[in-house]
Amino acid sequence: MKQFILPVVVTASFLAGISAVAQNSAAMRTADNLRLRELAAPAPAGDVPEFYPSETSDVGPQSLLVLKPRRHWVRAHADEQLFYSDNVFLSENGEGRRGADVLVSTVLAAFAPDAFDFMGGKLAPQIGYQHQWFNYGLLGDQHMFVVDYDRSVVPRVESISVFDFNVATVFADTTFAWRGWDFTVGLDYRRFLDSGSYDEFYRELVPRWAAHYTFQIAEDKSIMLGYEGDYRFTTTLHPLPGNKDDYNDRTDHSLVIVGNWWLCSHAVVQPFYRLQYSYFSHIQSGRQDWLNTFGLGLALPITSNVALRTFVSYELLDTDYSYVQSYHKFDVGAGLNLSVRF
Repeated sequence: MKQFILPVVVTASFLAGISAVAQNSAAMRTADNLRLRELAAPAPAGDVPEFYPSETSDVGPQSLLVLKPRRHWVRAHADEQLFYSDNVFLSENGEGRRGADVLVSTVLAAFAPDAFDFMGGKLAPQIGYQHQWFNYGLLGDQHMFVVDYDRSVVPRVESISVFDFNVATVFADTTFAWRGWDFTVGLDYRRFLDSGSYDEFYRELVPRWAAHYTFQIAEDKSIMLGYEGDYRFTTTLHPLPGNKDDYNDRTDHSLVIVGNWWLCSHAVVQPFYRLQYSYFSHIQSGRQDWLNTFGLGLALPITSNVALRTFVSYELLDTDYSYVQSYHKFDVGAGLNLSVRF
């Protein structure tokens, strides 16, 4: 990805470094934020929607006949999410603060056999591939000053679509569920690619781990509390002057709260909150980020395989790093997904 948004007051000697930081940060944060929305709005799994987590594991599927369950081995998923963000480039002030619509298209395929009994609980491993496309300004084309610093430091006017990117992810993980708890360990390999040329501008290897506990408040209400952590081994195409290409290496630690209130079998309200702390271990001057995300979702399972959702969220980042701005932003949107197992 060669085009980056830049304030016109920035001097030429710092163009490459600052632009790379700005664009990589926006792309990474945009991709990462989808993970919380996916956690808060579960996709249909090929079964009648449950009123609370593990409902069918408690009483089993209800039927007048004794049926031999069909075992599944593969999970496939497709999703379209369209939302408006009032700060797509994660800038506090100035030219960088722009609102735009964002379309995120996702396809996923995984070898994911049904969970099986293990040490008094259920174990569910999977390995697969996911690809996501991020496209800006489809509903309203916008133009702005950008710099292609490989050619010239003179800004020129371009469509916001020059910032389109996509993410290719190979993943593997295992989840163990036991008495309201679920524990996950996994590994992701992600490549961020320019959507114009498919040139790589960032990649990361991410070992991750998580623990969640679900409190059942009533038959139709529950709260999930969780901790999620990771370490990111990264390679950045254009590192800041004086830094190596691994200067984005970091560890993340998050506390997550997700509520579930089933209004009926085809509608569930889901408030969610995440507090994430990030420490960048290879930046010479040091960097610590605190990210707060508040949101409210409404999931609408239409069939056992198709679901609609809407959401609003507010995000607030505080950082002590001089090359990245603290920011706040508001997102609102909707999505449609299809999930099948066979």
